[in-house]
Amino acid sequence: MVVATYGGQPNWHALNDVKSRTKDGELKSLDDDTIALVGFLTFQGDEELFALDGQHRLAGIKKAIRDGIDQDPYDEVSVIFVGHKDTKKGLERTRRLFTTLNKTARPVTKGEIIALDEDDVMAICVRRLIEQTDLFAGNRIAFVASNNMPTANTTSLTTIANLYDVLTILFTNAQSDLKKQKADLQRVRPDDETLDKYFKFAESFFLQLRKNFKALDEFFSAKNTEPVVKKYRGSHGGHVLFRPIGLEIMTRVIARFTKDMSLARAAKLAAELPDSLNEEPFKWLMWEPNKKIMLNGHKVTIREVLLYMVGKNAKNYTEATLLERYQRETGDDTAELPEEMTPA
Repeated sequence: MVVATYGGQPNWHALNDVKSRTKDGELKSLDDDTIALVGFLTFQGDEELFALDGQHRLAGIKKAIRDGIDQDPYDEVSVIFVGHKDTKKGLERTRRLFTTLNKTARPVTKGEIIALDEDDVMAICVRRLIEQTDLFAGNRIAFVASNNMPTANTTSLTTIANLYDVLTILFTNAQSDLKKQKADLQRVRPDDETLDKYFKFAESFFLQLRKNFKALDEFFSAKNTEPVVKKYRGSHGGHVLFRPIGLEIMTRVIARFTKDMSLARAAKLAAELPDSLNEEPFKWLMWEPNKKIMLNGHKVTIREVLLYMVGKNAKNYTEATLLERYQRETGDDTAELPEEMTPA
């Protein structure tokens, strides 16, 4: 196991004066550095220890101690202790060690990447949006490592996992000097100046949403977000941006708009599109009004229909193709595509 120590005063006491009792003196060939590797590690008792690697092994040990086992054979576990400092550099070092260890040992969960990865640009920007802005401070973001918003949550706009996905779409699809492939953004940490640009880009995206969508301005302005969330998310349907899947789709739509215009104009144009789950094209494709449940299997069709409404649908999604998909996926062979709009 690899264990990090936090706080306290851990000390290493090397046994520098190690001598051989045999006539041959086997230890004579060992240099001082090698001999110094033998010693005692002491703790004051107020240190906090947490596993960086070997969490499953640790959980097994805890269960064996708690529940007991039929046989209690002698066993040894090798442990590497790593000093952890509560500084910016110290936190960065510990996070990088954790993700490096786990990337090479087993897949790291999405939640762990968001919380700890010091190379992943999206993860770093998610943390900075939460820690350095008021947009997602406190209970404004759900600390859930999936895109499924708990039904009991009545204070958050979305989940950290969805926020990560939104930034991934923004950084890989929106037209900007920062646009890169996802793999490059996940594996190689940019310099601090470039990181700041990504963070400002992410922040400006949500500020533009706030500026153009009244519902989001209400949310970001509220000291108590619960009344706002209940107004825009619930069994009545509500606003598309208060659902993780809706925020994802609208981000893709805005990213597509940036091929022809600035981010500010793209957000403004997106705000002219339907935004209620009880409106087309969301009704029956994203929101089932009879059962009052969300649907997740029609994201491409919804996105392309929204783009069609402003004349920016992809070439392979012609009006005829979209109509056929729309009728099939809504289960209504008489349905018509929503009317095209004339942007203001």
